[in-house]
Amino acid sequence: MIARDPKSKKAYFDHPDVITDISPCWYSMDSDCSITGQYEEDVIEFARANGTTLVPLIANRSFDPEVAHAILLNDETRRKAAQNIADIVLGMDYDGINMDFEGPFFEGDRQKYSQLIEELAMLLRPHGKHLSVDVVSQTAPPRPGDTGWAQAYDYPSLEKAVDMHILMGYDYSPMDGPPGPVSPLPWLRQVIEYTLTCVDRKKIAVGLPFYGRHWVVENGVHSPGKGLDFHQIQELLGRPSIKRDWDSGAQCPFIRFTEEGKNHILYYDDAESLKLKLDLVKAYKINAVAFWRLGVEDPAIWQVLKEDFLAQ
Repeated sequence: MIARDPKSKKAYFDHPDVITDISPCWYSMDSDCSITGQYEEDVIEFARANGTTLVPLIANRSFDPEVAHAILLNDETRRKAAQNIADIVLGMDYDGINMDFEGPFFEGDRQKYSQLIEELAMLLRPHGKHLSVDVVSQTAPPRPGDTGWAQAYDYPSLEKAVDMHILMGYDYSPMDGPPGPVSPLPWLRQVIEYTLTCVDRKKIAVGLPFYGRHWVVENGVHSPGKGLDFHQIQELLGRPSIKRDWDSGAQCPFIRFTEEGKNHILYYDDAESLKLKLDLVKAYKINAVAFWRLGVEDPAIWQVLKEDFLAQ
């Protein structure tokens, strides 16, 4: 995924030999099904010159569940939404679209989102366009009454319509939750095993994190987890009193230190922990991975991808 950040774009421009598909975060849909956003011509030109599959990302505005509800409300709004998205894909001659509607959906919107994806697939498939959907990771089907972000995604229904089912294999410890690993390896294994019960492995891309999270704990109360990139983490590790530790359960690095009476806890992934995740993906004979997001990664991961994952 490419964010609107010069570092994100540079990471793609530096590694077109490793990256096969990109999803620039260019578009957003509002309650009236209108689409706002702006493409970047240099990214389009570079992708086409290097044979990269270009599938821009479109999200419901601000991941607002009320916006999603208005879009999914009835047959008319869903048809309008699907047509507006298809018009952009066909008008710009993109290779497809990546659907990233998120949020704690209203009751009943789970089924309606699957219907939107099916309707969009019907518009894109005759033109040979690619359709992918980003899904919050599940280790079991959501139960009736669940209100979390994962309940929005009916894996079996979505699987029938899409070309690629992109698991968001991160945010195990979310921004507003207590400190913990972003993508612990045992949990990721459970996510993959459940997904394989209802999604064709050829349609699965396992999303992995390039970012870390930093919590501050004071008097037993934790702050929201602030996202950090690898460069910021290395700057912290450059201090004599701060060192990298390893969580043997989660199989990832972490940092703990105290400053001005406050406890700081950081969990992140580097080339070592990401290689373990890539090995796990290969063990399940899944051939695709995705990353959120380019430009914040450990630079060593590119060599790992070349020598290990792409060489399989």
